[in-house]
Amino acid sequence: MSWLDRLRGKPPRTETPGAIGHALPLGFRINGRVALDTLVCRAHPAALTAQLPEGHQGIPCYGHIDLGSGYALHRFYLDDDSFVQVSTCGDLVEGIKAFVFVETVNPANQAGFQRYITGHDHLGAAGIDYAGRHWQREFGDEGGARVPAVVYDEVLYRHDPPRKDDDLTHYAMLYRRPVPELDRDEFLLVTGEDYGPNEFCVTYAVGLALTTADLDIT
Repeated sequence: MSWLDRLRGKPPRTETPGAIGHALPLGFRINGRVALDTLVCRAHPAALTAQLPEGHQGIPCYGHIDLGSGYALHRFYLDDDSFVQVSTCGDLVEGIKAFVFVETVNPANQAGFQRYITGHDHLGAAGIDYAGRHWQREFGDEGGARVPAVVYDEVLYRHDPPRKDDDLTHYAMLYRRPVPELDRDEFLLVTGEDYGPNEFCVTYAVGLALTTADLDIT
């Protein structure tokens, strides 16, 4: 509460339990809308593994991933089975990517899920083949050896006003490949998603790096 509010006798503002306790980057908000500039995608559609969504997309859900030391990932899930990910350090935006979900694998049970995230090449090998293309692991230079999946928790917010709705654990690995026709890289994010004892899956999402000029946020 500000000193002026104190003078006026206004009661202090209290935060709704489970509400988002931090500012969202770039003017994004739950139940807002965003349009992505897809001109580069339309110019060379065959060069890409997946196409970004067209038109203004609603944002029904926001995911926050605290990476520690001031670093965070902000994921804005869109109507059209896709999401925009903003990487930040403190108040500084360090990167923006847009991803489209292209495949979901459903292991038969918890044991099958554990085998996938600890032993499948797509969650740790230095190079993999997927969707007819070759991808290189984005990080973890171990002389070509497989590395463990990166584990992090995501808190999901929905509703109006926004409040915490769910959380899950990710086992993820990021790959990339050059796209010479676009003079940029395409990314493949493979993620084991653990929602609890009997809820789990593995998702494949393909995306591109963006800039703020590629976003129209309302």
